[in-house]
Formats: sequence, C-alpha cells, structure tokens
Amino acid sequence: MNVALIGYGYWGPNLARNIADIKDVKFWGICEASEARIEKAKKIYKGELIYTADYSEVINSPEIDAVVIATQTEPSFKIAMDALEAGKHVFIEKPIASTVERTIKIKELAEKKKLIVHCDHIMIFNPIIRYIKKMIDSGELGDLMYIDVSRVNLGPIRKDVNAMLDLAVHDLAVIDFLSGGQEFESLTAMGHALFGVQEAITYLNIKYPNFIAHIESSWVSPLKERRTMIAGTKKMVIFDDVKINEKLTIYNHGFNVSESDEYGAYEVETRTGDIFIPNIPYQDSLKNSLVHFINCVKTKTDSLSGPTHSLRVMKVLEKALAELRRHVKN
Repeated sequence: MNVALIGYGYWGPNLARNIADIKDVKFWGICEASEARIEKAKKIYKGELIYTADYSEVINSPEIDAVVIATQTEPSFKIAMDALEAGKHVFIEKPIASTVERTIKIKELAEKKKLIVHCDHIMIFNPIIRYIKKMIDSGELGDLMYIDVSRVNLGPIRKDVNAMLDLAVHDLAVIDFLSGGQEFESLTAMGHALFGVQEAITYLNIKYPNFIAHIESSWVSPLKERRTMIAGTKKMVIFDDVKINEKLTIYNHGFNVSESDEYGAYEVETRTGDIFIPNIPYQDSLKNSLVHFINCVKTKTDSLSGPTHSLRVMKVLEKALAELRRHVKN
C-alpha cells in the first residue's frame, strides 16, 4: 500500500516518521511547497522518497493508494476533495474541515467513491482514553454526570483558526467517542481575541442528553495543562496528559442514593473509597491513528474518526463559533 504525505510543516515530520515505521506500507513521497522543509526531509529520508511541490502530482499518480494531509485547515479541504475525486483514500489532520457544509461534502464524496476518510482525532486512539471507554461501557464508572476539560498552554498562536478549533476539537472528539456519539442539545461559548488574531482563549459549555461538559481552550496560559475530569455516578477519573507517568487516576468516589422517610424523596450520601492508578502501557497515539486508517482501507471498514463522527464534532464547533460571533456583535 503506497502512501504519500502532503504537508511537511509543524506536524508533518511526526506523521512522516510514523508512516515510514508502519509495516506493509510503502512511504511513497512528500509534497511540500517550502524548499527549506523539503531539504530537511531529504536529510532524513535521502533518496528513498519522491519529493514534489505540486500535490496534483501525488493525487494523480496511479501508484498512490492513500494520502495523508497535514496542511492548514483552509487549503486541506480542496486537497481532500481533489484526492477523493482522484480515487485516493484520505487521512486528514483535524479539524476535518472549517464548516459543517464542507464536512458533509467530504462525507458525501467519500461515500460516492467508496473511499475511506479518516480525521486524525488523535486522542481517541490514546490507550488511556480507550481504558476509560471500557470503564464506561462496562458500567464501572456508572452514568456520566459531567466532563470537565482544561487544555491550555503558552502558544503557539495560530492565525488560521482560533483556540477552540485548534484545541477543543480534541476534547469534543473524545466526548463523542466516550458517550457513544450523543448529539448535543444546547451550548454556550465565550472567547477573547488577542494580538490581532482570532480568539486565543475560549470557554465552551455543552448540554448533552445525559450529562454536561465544560471545555477551556487557551494559547495564553502560563502553565501547560492537559487535564480531563470525567465524573460518573459510581467512580470518577482524572486524566492528566502532562504527567510523564501515572497519567490516569481513578477515584472510587460516588454517591449512595436511598429512599427517605418522606414519600417521593431520596437521601443522597457521598461515598469516598480507594484511589487507584492503573498501569497502562505507553502507545504512540499518532501511530495508532495511522494504523487504524491503514487497516480501515485494507478491510474496507469505516474509521472510528471518519466523516460521520467528524460531522457530529463539527456541528458542535460550528454552533460554538456562531455563539462566539454573537458575543462579539453584542
């Protein structure tokens, strides 16, 4: 299976390294407009790859089975659509597109061409998120009550998207995965634009049918934080992705509910139990994501982070962005 990479900027080198490391995959080449970046790639891969600045050369090559797109959000849509028209399977960096309308177009074209599209919602391929998903599905966590996320750091400041599109998309993908694809009922969003660019800090509150979620996204925090708190009625967990080890802490805390003496009333008592830190072996989430994509292409099965999943994520983001614009106008 021949795979080509389009875009060798911020994230491209990581994708290239993992593509080259996957068995049964031939890393065909790299498409990149910057000569300086191409020279960096050549120092690593020498003459093993084909190098080009024209992505049409890649997508029109009969040798190529799939493309991995790692450009900025705006140009990635046209590249993805052109690649699908040319009959190539597509792995695309998040977000899958800048709007719901564009996401639907990608979805419809992929279905028409019977091709696999996989959006790199990398966190759902993290072994810790998979562990939490098993806890939820088995009933160990109980019913979801709320999810609270803080994804903040000092830069980098992007110009093509705001902090929500850059950072919260990870968390929305995780929430969609953990909840089994629950559609949101309502949301509120606020943000603050700084340095002449789009919102550098945003707060997003979402009401789902059975739980609520809060997501803080920021490029202007003095601390780097990647913390997700997930509270169930039986147990609660904290995933701290900044920690080197012991990233997941499970709290056997919850509530005991019993009927009270008064008719129709209930007594709710808090329960504090043990704290457990499971040993979850490290796995490269990006490599997991790429391997999942490759397997989907080979088996002709839809990706966990394909257009259907990505469309639900984009519906939340588009509504949230409209809320941000509304606050700016007010």
